[in-house]
Amino acid sequence: MNRNLIERERRSNMRHLFSRLFSLLPPPTTRRSAIPDRLEQATVYINQIRTRLEGLNQRRLQLEEGNIGTSRRRTMMSPVINISEYSHVSGMEINLSAESELNLSLNEIIRIIQEEGAEVLTLTYSNGSNRNILTIHCEAAITYINGISYINGIDRSRLLQRLRIVIEE
Repeated sequence: MNRNLIERERRSNMRHLFSRLFSLLPPPTTRRSAIPDRLEQATVYINQIRTRLEGLNQRRLQLEEGNIGTSRRRTMMSPVINISEYSHVSGMEINLSAESELNLSLNEIIRIIQEEGAEVLTLTYSNGSNRNILTIHCEAAITYINGISYINGIDRSRLLQRLRIVIEE
């Protein structure tokens, strides 16, 4: 009787362990698979994961070596420009972040914004930790014709394109 109880416990424990293992595997392709087939699938899956992990580790090492090589020689990071709307009608915020070695022409930037039909409301400039950060709040210019006000539409993609050309020169 004691042996039967021990065998029942062992089988229950094995069922529990198989269940835990199978829960970690992708769903089976057939509705019902025998345990030896599922164990074979687990072996194949584990080997695939191991191979993938080795490949990812090699790729990580290559990237780390590449970063070490590029950090030794000074490279300039390209400027980042964002334009976002902050008012449902005409407000816009332009954010520019660039290396401090980059020579910014604020007059040229403001001229382009005005040519595209916006009025500059505020301009904030800061230089810290080798970065220039420029934030410009503007809104669409309002034109008055015969006492009627018209809000000029601003083509954000064109404005962004023109600003990139000026900054990358």
